Amino acid sequence: MQSAAVGGGGSVYLDIEFGYVYGTSRAVMMPVEIGAVIHHPEDDSVRYAGEQFRYDIDVEVWKKVTDPCGRTVGVATTVANMGRGRYGGAYDHYFRLPGDRVPAAEETAGKAFADLRVFMESLLTDDITEIVVFAADMERRAFRTADVPLDGRRLVDLQREIRRRLGMKQVLSLDRLARLIDFSAENGAVASTHFRYPVPPGYRHLLDVHRGMGDAVRMFLLAREFREKLPELEKRVRALEDTCGGEE
Repeated sequence: MQSAAVGGGGSVYLDIEFGYVYGTSRAVMMPVEIGAVIHHPEDDSVRYAGEQFRYDIDVEVWKKVTDPCGRTVGVATTVANMGRGRYGGAYDHYFRLPGDRVPAAEETAGKAFADLRVFMESLLTDDITEIVVFAADMERRAFRTADVPLDGRRLVDLQREIRRRLGMKQVLSLDRLARLIDFSAENGAVASTHFRYPVPPGYRHLLDVHRGMGDAVRMFLLAREFREKLPELEKRVRALEDTCGGEE
């Protein structure tokens, strides 16, 4: 049994993946997938929750491309339609959605944000005291758009918390930090240098990086290492700076 995390109450570690409606020049955004890890430190119990917002609409999916040091070196863009189960479609930078179809796209995006609110309300039980995200700007925007009631719960930006605690000028990506904690997802479990948790079979296929569940579990284990094994994590961060150069 690992030691309990610091702080009282339960925590939700959350990642939301977003897509821009294809052809709207990034004017219409909607959530397309969400993953969450719910952790209760009093008994070190973990629960997983996730959902895809499946609508028959084409969205642009943006994924970071990283180098061996975990630095972002570019972005790969594809087109997906969750409602039809189509992924990896070719992206045309010059495609524009006809103007008379934009209102319908905005309506669909509104329905996805309404789904997000319902999902969040199901997560935020009375014993949850904090919501932890990584680079919080998009989540803050999404919570405002979806009118998600935080009801006094703390919204923690783990990326900025790490930068502040380590006195860094810039932030590190989740990709780089996941490498530093030896993150792995195999044999029915997710693990880092000091922590390991089983994953139910129904969620194991969702653990790819840059997916809602995959990034949520990476964030959860990073938070455990940061909050409870900080000296070792800091050594690895400093070594990374020496071998891979400065932060992003």
